Amino acid sequence: MLDIISFNPFRVKIPFLLDIIIVSDSEQIKKIETSGDVDRLHTYDTASLPWWAKIYFRATKFHDQERDLWFCPFESTSNPTYQQRRAYLEEKVAKSYSETDVKRIAELLNKNAEDEVIAYEMVQIVNQRFFDQEIPLPITKTAKNTVQSLGEAILPWKYIAGRKAQNQLMNYCAKNLPNDVHILDVGHNIGEVVQATTGGLRTLKNNLDKSVEEIFTSNPLTPQAPRIAVKESNFDGLLSSPTIPGKTVFMFQIGKAAIETQDINFTFSTGTSERVCVFKDFFLEFMKDLQQELRQTKSQS
Repeated sequence: MLDIISFNPFRVKIPFLLDIIIVSDSEQIKKIETSGDVDRLHTYDTASLPWWAKIYFRATKFHDQERDLWFCPFESTSNPTYQQRRAYLEEKVAKSYSETDVKRIAELLNKNAEDEVIAYEMVQIVNQRFFDQEIPLPITKTAKNTVQSLGEAILPWKYIAGRKAQNQLMNYCAKNLPNDVHILDVGHNIGEVVQATTGGLRTLKNNLDKSVEEIFTSNPLTPQAPRIAVKESNFDGLLSSPTIPGKTVFMFQIGKAAIETQDINFTFSTGTSERVCVFKDFFLEFMKDLQQELRQTKSQS
């Protein structure tokens, strides 16, 4: 029996089959996130995750079914590999970018270059540091096709294309990254640049009069973040029936929360600075420098 419980949070529960809770209210997201009753998805072994999650995520840039690997932010802080993986990413991100990089992207935007061209150049700026070599155009093109939402996943042609793209992307990373580098942490970033950052660049170009923080809280790049119940809880009456550990999955609508609150911590996290996206400072600094370059070239034209 389908049991739809309340509208905020919005819960869809089919006993023994499905239990998803969609949370868009910013205070509710923070309450649930900091409760200690939820954790990152891969706090449970892949095999024990809800059936739909296993099917969905294998077509995304967050999970590799063949190697049973997950993107770093999907790991619990208690995972013994988490700190080392994050430290590696922080070290690589610290290499930053060059003035030439900024000017190149500004030039492409001013020429109204195709998304594919801009995406390719941005992937080199962000991800070449992990490979020490150029990332081929076929890889940046295929990265666009990994599934980005449950809505896409239910479309057979989208799902099949997503599975194929995920496989090609992760195989490339496995063959070309150093053996001790986690392929999901890098492969995901290639996909993220292609699918989200490129659109963000055009949004920036169209909003040169606004601050970068305002632009990307009003137009957040990451729509949602999943969590899974690790304890039975109704969150002080927020839910009419308690969660089921290992079965109830929350989808935090952090994009909507960012728009609601204009809080940059929802653009890059779940409303706090804890475990904020490793690329946050890199992204904001690059966008500020790019905005300045675009303003300058506009005034000279």
